Amino acid sequence: MIDTHAHLDTEQFDADRYEVIRRAQQSGVEAIVIPAITIERTETAERLVGEFPWVYRAVGIHPHHARQATTASLDLVERSADAERVVAIGEIGLDYYYDFATPDEQQRIFREQIRIAKRAGLPIIVHNRDADGDVLGIIEEEQDGTLRGVLHCFSSGLDVLQRALALGMHVSFTGNVTFRRWTHDDVLRAVPDGRFMLETDSPYMTPVPHRGQRNEPALVRYVAERLAAVRSTTFDHIVMTTTETAKRLFRLAATVALALVALVLSAMPAAAKSEEDTVEYVHPYPRLVGFGGLVGPNTIVETQTLLALGGRTQPLSYEGIPAFGAMAVWEFADRWMLEAAYVFSENRKVVYDPVTNPFGQQNPDRYHFFEAGVRYLFNPYSRVVFYGFLGGAASWVSRDGGPLSAPRACITPGIGLFINIPTPIGMFVPGGEWRLNFLLSEEERFVVMGNGERYKANISTFFSIPRFTLLYFPTW
Repeated sequence: MIDTHAHLDTEQFDADRYEVIRRAQQSGVEAIVIPAITIERTETAERLVGEFPWVYRAVGIHPHHARQATTASLDLVERSADAERVVAIGEIGLDYYYDFATPDEQQRIFREQIRIAKRAGLPIIVHNRDADGDVLGIIEEEQDGTLRGVLHCFSSGLDVLQRALALGMHVSFTGNVTFRRWTHDDVLRAVPDGRFMLETDSPYMTPVPHRGQRNEPALVRYVAERLAAVRSTTFDHIVMTTTETAKRLFRLAATVALALVALVLSAMPAAAKSEEDTVEYVHPYPRLVGFGGLVGPNTIVETQTLLALGGRTQPLSYEGIPAFGAMAVWEFADRWMLEAAYVFSENRKVVYDPVTNPFGQQNPDRYHFFEAGVRYLFNPYSRVVFYGFLGGAASWVSRDGGPLSAPRACITPGIGLFINIPTPIGMFVPGGEWRLNFLLSEEERFVVMGNGERYKANISTFFSIPRFTLLYFPTW
């Protein structure tokens, strides 16, 4: 589950903030988004984002503070949009229930922050209380095809929902859907999959059966259960669709560039923390050292440069060559794995040179690879984990039954995913990946043309190996 709106930076959590975060993780919360109330007081949210890789934040000025907002405040919002794991501009919007600021003051600040969001390429998190018409009117005026966002704590009627969806907005539901006075089950049924998300609005909007207590992200499951009951579907379906929607809207999946930045930052010394600032960390899918095997079809792609024909090139590929091997991994940090693997592949489709092989002997070419590198796990706390791989390999080949060649170096990128299956005896992790091995040096040998003519050629080679893997992580 993803709690897309939780004010964990407020004073209500000062006494046990880290315990709250631990309970959230233990209850199945994969990520939390902390929206801002004011732009000047973001220290706590910044610290949490720095300490927990699955906590994100938004920056903005709540309509309650619109009267105090200045040009300098708005400039700070815009500068903060580039800060670490800021995924939205919010919480922004209109609130006509209270009179902390006039409608004109609120509308001006709301509109300015929408424009900041568009310039930054971020979605907006919208607060709307007793202001349906003006909220949607401003969004409609500012919608130029690039504006994305969510109307949080949605409690308006079906007509407002339909208009919001037509404007490209999403909605999110909180604990108020469990209250007895809730009257909009038609909205819960009407909103399509992919357009709604879960939230707690912690510490407010505590769901039944915990009414009267402080709300916290661990209780977001009651919102999901209520939505599942009203929509006549399963809890797992609600969790799956809302999680994917949140990841897509807030772009929570890491990019390769972010992975490289994380690698640099992880190598830097961390600031010392006091004992009260630390919390025992409980990984939902603990992995340490794993080992297993792999199998897949190898495609060998050669580019032959014919030296006697003015450097003319011709491609050659052998597809569907069986490959199999063994591997071991060490997860030395939550997002990082070291991997070593041996891969063997035998090419029986090779066409032999009749000059060097006059008797037509048909021994296969045999390829050996020793790979080593690092995996970066984009979402290490999920059941299904996506990762990128970068490393190198040494490759040996035995041609036509001959001795092994000298080793040749490869660069080895790849992408993949795996599934965590916990059992009483350890973690079983089936997966799939696409791995490439690019030889860094060319090979010189004779090739035979279709007309039977024989030429010396420089040959560059890469190997494409989609592979299926199975790892076992014992319980140590």
